[in-house]
Amino acid sequence: MSPLARRILAINLPAFLVLVGAWFYLDQYRAGLIEARQEALGKEAYLIAGALGETALAGPIERLRLDPSLAAYILRRAVLTTGARTRLFDPEGRLMLDSRRLPTAERQVERRDLPPAGDLLDPLGLAAVIWDRAMNLIPRRGDYPVYREVHGGTVRDWPDIALAAQGVEVGQVWRTPGGRLVIGVGVPVRALKRVLGAVVLTVDTYEIDDAVRREQVATMAVFGVAALITLLLSVFLSRSIIRPIQRLSRAADRVRSEGGGHEQIPDLKHRRDEIGDLSVSLRAMTEAINGRVGAIEAFAADVAHELKNPLTSLRSAVETLERTDKPEARRELTRIVLEDVQRLNRLISEISDASRIDAEMGRIEREEVDVGHMVLALREVLQSTRANVRIDTDVQAGVSLTVLGAEHRLGQVLRNLVDNAASFSPDGGRVTVRVHAENDQVVLVVEDEGPGVPEEVRQKIFERFYSERPAGEAFGTHSGLGLNICRQIVEAHGGTISVENVKDVGSHGLLIGIRGARFTVRLPRLVSRTK
Repeated sequence: MSPLARRILAINLPAFLVLVGAWFYLDQYRAGLIEARQEALGKEAYLIAGALGETALAGPIERLRLDPSLAAYILRRAVLTTGARTRLFDPEGRLMLDSRRLPTAERQVERRDLPPAGDLLDPLGLAAVIWDRAMNLIPRRGDYPVYREVHGGTVRDWPDIALAAQGVEVGQVWRTPGGRLVIGVGVPVRALKRVLGAVVLTVDTYEIDDAVRREQVATMAVFGVAALITLLLSVFLSRSIIRPIQRLSRAADRVRSEGGGHEQIPDLKHRRDEIGDLSVSLRAMTEAINGRVGAIEAFAADVAHELKNPLTSLRSAVETLERTDKPEARRELTRIVLEDVQRLNRLISEISDASRIDAEMGRIEREEVDVGHMVLALREVLQSTRANVRIDTDVQAGVSLTVLGAEHRLGQVLRNLVDNAASFSPDGGRVTVRVHAENDQVVLVVEDEGPGVPEEVRQKIFERFYSERPAGEAFGTHSGLGLNICRQIVEAHGGTISVENVKDVGSHGLLIGIRGARFTVRLPRLVSRTK
């Protein structure tokens, strides 16, 4: 059994304490029945003693005594009503009459049929006998004296109720050797303020035990049903909670051991509960990890490919440099070596920056960034390093242009886009940077006056190491990572980046030509800051 299953069972077990309390309640219930029966028996004994003191008298007043024949008639009629064993003692405590030995053939004999021989091993009857014996072995409340049968003795053989012969009403409960209880009461028989004897009524607790047994059986039935329900609930919880969690755990272990390439987390979203949410989260996490691993593998392959070209060129130039003695050739080869070294340096720097961005954006601390203010603050810096073009800015006023993000990374997006636009613009051209709000977005637009972007490569230009350069530019001047870095940063901020051509349309509505490219960045705007 798993630890969680044991915890579930331990949580359900306290419910059985209620059933334990039921046993204490039944003990109290038995004691209440015994007390009520003793009280009723005392009233019956009082009535019998009164009847004897009125109608069973004999002899003169000075020697008034109880007439056994008349008393026997009264006792016989009383036993028919009370069902209790009745004994009559004289003032000296000697037994006069016993309802079980009345000298008459008309007394009622209690008859209890024995079970047929073939039914002696009846399962239900045998279970009842075993139950009674087991219950009689359980200690009951109260310290009861042992019951002793009286045959021809005196009431003094029962010291517990001997005072009845002296004019005191008493009651007592005994325990038989078999464990059953016997209830007894003693009431004096009075006539003319004289004590003429004592009536003692005894009755066993068979009916009480039978009633308590029925309650115990009912309690045990409730206990059994509760135990069954608890067991079924525990099994259900184990199957519906523990097993899915174990499946998820085993799948996660396999993903860890196998690298997550082929193993899938079980899809439990149909459960519509926390475990289903957990499976969805684990599946999303696994897919993200697989995507990240795939991206790293592809990035490593791209890096190896991009580094291989300048290294091959560098190796070829160095080997040729060793074999030539011509000054012009050596100078050209030295220039090639320097360019390849610079290209390698630029590649390594931008590759390092790209990989750092990929790891950094997941844990970077974000803050409120006013994109309009950022553009205006960087305008002079951008212009000072790009003297061949004019950089114009157009920032919408009166609205909030605030986003949540990393300002230095958003500034890097702006610099990369302006660098890209300036490299495609002719000398003396213009690069325009506009920022405005559009619904719940901040839109950053960078336009140039270059040849535009061919339609077939509009999506490729954002891929890693892809470079579409203007004619006449030296090979290797750009690494092809600038726009890819821009897309990484923008998407990490929950935004999008796209490119389109700025079309020159004549008055007749026909396309005259392309007058530049337009890069559009859209970022979620903090609308609460709107003024």
